[in-house]
Amino acid sequence: MAQLEPLQANRPHWHRYVAELIGTFFVVFGACGAVISNHASNGAVTLLGIAFVPGLIVLALIYALGPVSAAHFNPAVTLSFTIARRFPWQHVPAYLLFQAVGALLAVGALGLLFGREMAAPVSYGAHIPASWLPMPAAFGFEMIYGFLLMLVIMSVATDKRVTAPIPALAIGFTIALAIMMGGPISGASMNPIRSLAPAVFAGGQALSVLPIYLIAPTIGSILAALVYELLRDSPHHAQSAPADLR
Repeated sequence: MAQLEPLQANRPHWHRYVAELIGTFFVVFGACGAVISNHASNGAVTLLGIAFVPGLIVLALIYALGPVSAAHFNPAVTLSFTIARRFPWQHVPAYLLFQAVGALLAVGALGLLFGREMAAPVSYGAHIPASWLPMPAAFGFEMIYGFLLMLVIMSVATDKRVTAPIPALAIGFTIALAIMMGGPISGASMNPIRSLAPAVFAGGQALSVLPIYLIAPTIGSILAALVYELLRDSPHHAQSAPADLR
């Protein structure tokens, strides 16, 4: 999602792809694992924990892997960067593929470690709107949260003036904030692959509502990227993510 320093010139592309796999693995492992753990511990994790686990994991992984791949870990982010011309189209398929593999491996590992009897009752951590929430409203909420996250990402990841510690903190806390706001309502996915992976394992209702979590955050993210480009004060300060990837 962000870079912390000028990236290594001529870095092999596979380094970036593997970084996306590893980062997405831990984002999904933490986010879904917190939901399953909350169920297994009779609510000990709490909404605050469910919100801050993925936020803090993203924060840490931006520091760890941002200099390698720019730490997208989210296909909506990759597509939004690309449409905003901050990421080259030719690398999109590999980024999306490695993100998907990382996410599926994460949920598979959670299922193995927790066991189906613990993971299945909460749909492996999948997103499902509250029973009282109409589907159009859930779509709207998810689009708004996707917009919020991508607006922050664009502001801190594609501006050369943003100093190194800022992107990880801004993005991580935005994720936690959005989940605290929207977790009990629509889930506040913001990340299609984080919703897809557990739904594949859970099936049923999680799979039936999956289109909301694939489409809405992506639309919101793309709109945010385009809006930020309109608001950008000067192209002189802009950079791609990663800055050296061609």
